[in-house]
Amino acid sequence: MPRRPEPLEPWMLEAINLIVRRILTLRQAAQQLGVDITPQQADNIQGRIRFQDALEETRLTYYAEVGSNPRLTKEAITGQLYKLAERLAADREDYKSADTLLKLAKVQGWINGEGGAAPVIANLTQADIDRLRAEIKAKQQEQEQAQTEPAEKPAKVN
Repeated sequence: MPRRPEPLEPWMLEAINLIVRRILTLRQAAQQLGVDITPQQADNIQGRIRFQDALEETRLTYYAEVGSNPRLTKEAITGQLYKLAERLAADREDYKSADTLLKLAKVQGWINGEGGAAPVIANLTQADIDRLRAEIKAKQQEQEQAQTEPAEKPAKVN
């Protein structure tokens, strides 16, 4: 019969929060909490199913919190992409910086994505416009047919 998994200690739950929010390792988080663990202990803790489940749950909660922030806007993303591109350029990572700037231009709508549909009018793509044209044309043809067809004669009643 398998052993029951040991519950996580309270400091481990705090460490998980630090790992997710500050992008730390387990040893770094434990150190900030005043808990001294060896690399072997850290590996053992990280391998536990309960630890992995709690870590995943905390990550999802954090991502939902970030994603639902009303200040997370296109402008915020644009600013962050620009700052990242600057940092990459300062580190002489020119190719990566250029790639980030290309992504920034796509977010801003300055260029069209490769193979993507380009907005033409009011965020409608050419495919949207063509579909709407076809729908309107079909409705006009139905109306013309209805006007040109003679009205059906009422049936005689004997």
